[in-house]
Amino acid sequence: MDKDTGASVRIFNLAKCLAESGNDVKVVLPRDKATHEVIEGVTVLGRRGLIPMAMLEVLKKFVDVGRPTALYFYDFLFAFRIGRFVREADLVQIEQQSSGGLLIPLIKRVWKRPLVVDCHDVFQTLRVRYTTNLRRMLETFLEKLAYNNADLVLTVSEDEKKCLISEGFRKCNIEVVPNGADTKLFSKHHVRKEIREKYDLGGFQTVVFVGNLKYVPNLEAIQLLSSVIAPRTFDKIKNVKFLVIGKRLPELQLPNLVFTGFVDNISDLLNMADVAVAPLFHGSGTRLKILEYLSCGLPVVSTSIGAEGLDVKDGVNIFIEDDVDSFALHIVELLQNKSLSAAMGKAARELATSTYDWSQITHKLEYALNCLLSERLAVNSVLKR
Repeated sequence: MDKDTGASVRIFNLAKCLAESGNDVKVVLPRDKATHEVIEGVTVLGRRGLIPMAMLEVLKKFVDVGRPTALYFYDFLFAFRIGRFVREADLVQIEQQSSGGLLIPLIKRVWKRPLVVDCHDVFQTLRVRYTTNLRRMLETFLEKLAYNNADLVLTVSEDEKKCLISEGFRKCNIEVVPNGADTKLFSKHHVRKEIREKYDLGGFQTVVFVGNLKYVPNLEAIQLLSSVIAPRTFDKIKNVKFLVIGKRLPELQLPNLVFTGFVDNISDLLNMADVAVAPLFHGSGTRLKILEYLSCGLPVVSTSIGAEGLDVKDGVNIFIEDDVDSFALHIVELLQNKSLSAAMGKAARELATSTYDWSQITHKLEYALNCLLSERLAVNSVLKR
């Protein structure tokens, strides 16, 4: 299971922590072949559908999806092949609300399983207008279908919950299960010399940004970083490099802007950084990158959109700034004022460990799931009388 997007990181960590609590968890994914693997205690099953991959590649261009195998969620053979796992489950959790279009009627009416929809970002296609009109209409329709049929909807923040309530969805069936960070993995540790040498960071202060550049809001952030924020920073401080971590598309030409591409262990690179940034002006949900920054004890500069939905305090454990010139000045301030940087980093780490560790977050999820199962048992016992 690739952990290369915010969604996949959330799915894996929640599944892992649920399994560690003694639950039998199976993650079922659409893939181009049948697979069965166990990753850190999580059973991951891959199943394919009927549609050939060549046709999926063609369809992918029309509906604008990142992975063609995601279209198997609408393939009847895929649904048939995962049916046994659904029937054996006490409940089924659909990840990403638009993935349940074909599966939801089967789960609710044929297999009659309690349905949980984990909503990573509410109405993203309406709030972030960077996709095709066809995809926007389809996803909005499927998202509403998912919410209307779910026994329980999970959101990543109170803001996202309020958004759903304002659209008329039932308050009592919505629970907040935030995004989190692995605070053991993302923590301050010794930086290996060879890693600094690999990216030619010797003698430089480092500002880091994490993001998949195939995601348009991240791409926009990098363009802003390279065109305005980094040059403003270089005007004040010469010995600084900006490190961009994640899948890359463009190779922007700018002195001291370093693209790493995809890396397996982001925490090693975060530990080389002096400041972390999130200059995002579009997007929905909450940003795992910021939680990982906080967990590593990094001082963070973010826009209000970047920090949206997180329990952070401006000037205490993060700087929140929407003016790009002032954004750059905050970076300069943190690079020059080591005592301020250390204090904000310490407060950031404390927030991450006290509020956003995945194990604590999974306790909230487990409680919500147990309440749902208890309610179902109570209703069934009444109906049998």
